[in-house]
Amino acid sequence: MKTMKAAVFEGEGRLTVKEVPIPEITRENQILIEVEACSICGTDVHITAVPPGYPATPNTILGHEFVGYVREKGAAVDQLQVGDRVVVNPNNYCGKCFYCRKNLPNQCEHVEALGIDYDGAFAKYCVVSDKVAYAIKEDVEAAEAACAEPLSCVLNGLEKVHVRPGDSAVVIGAGPIGLMIAMLLGRMGVKKLLILETAELRAKFAERLSLGTVMNPGKENVKEAVMAATGVGVDVVFDVTGSQVATSVELVRKGGTVVLFGVNKKARKEIAQCEITTKEIEVKGTWLANATFPKAVEVIENREIDLSKLITGIYPLEEIHKGLELLRRGEAVKVIIRP
Repeated sequence: MKTMKAAVFEGEGRLTVKEVPIPEITRENQILIEVEACSICGTDVHITAVPPGYPATPNTILGHEFVGYVREKGAAVDQLQVGDRVVVNPNNYCGKCFYCRKNLPNQCEHVEALGIDYDGAFAKYCVVSDKVAYAIKEDVEAAEAACAEPLSCVLNGLEKVHVRPGDSAVVIGAGPIGLMIAMLLGRMGVKKLLILETAELRAKFAERLSLGTVMNPGKENVKEAVMAATGVGVDVVFDVTGSQVATSVELVRKGGTVVLFGVNKKARKEIAQCEITTKEIEVKGTWLANATFPKAVEVIENREIDLSKLITGIYPLEEIHKGLELLRRGEAVKVIIRP
């Protein structure tokens, strides 16, 4: 039996790099991908924390943000060829449930999450359904191509608002998602942009990117700064932390929009609901990608934003724990693993 090295989640706080069997195609609509690069997601950090901040199936290979080459394909695969370079939507939807039929596959009742429910891409090979794989050009750097999945989620969130040139915005959280949002808002004509971050390294990193004004809400009066810049509050607030809905409602103007992006299942915040009512605020959740992978590929291929600026480290699979620890301490932004 042929084997490969993989990062296997064995249970609470235990991620082990070890030899496992190379996966095989078992359905006619599957493809075998040789992994070129796989990014560490914040979800991976939460899964491996003690106690875990996000659930995953024990004895599963982690990793879901990746790019690779099709090496084998099932008999029913007709839109991809062996040798094609692809990125993958890690959330395999059924296509038949109530939400899939409503064109909401990101809300699929039977979704299977790569690297969480079944074996992922912190390994040399990975098997996925062909319907979630998208071709990407050869001239894109592997580390940037591996960012297609989070970028597709960002694009889904941005589609929830109508941003216009001259609008103002606040992005809460300067991790890779927040910085991608900030980059795209700049491309969309937002000139007054405030980025909130409490981790010192990430705040300094965001400042070097010159995407907007960076502030530490734990040390500075953010509301005062927002009012000084806008007079009324910003047009849109993106909460990428999953815990700042009350702050978001406070900073947005009357008739503005709050987009809740981050997921923090432990977050509990008392909200003055009357603020939402009397300010006529739109509060919108956004979850995963929904028909935004082709757009993400296009943004990357056309270099609409420079994703290489977000990458703070590239490591071999054997050093995945180093990358995880740097992210856990807030001392990295985007870490790439090359199996």
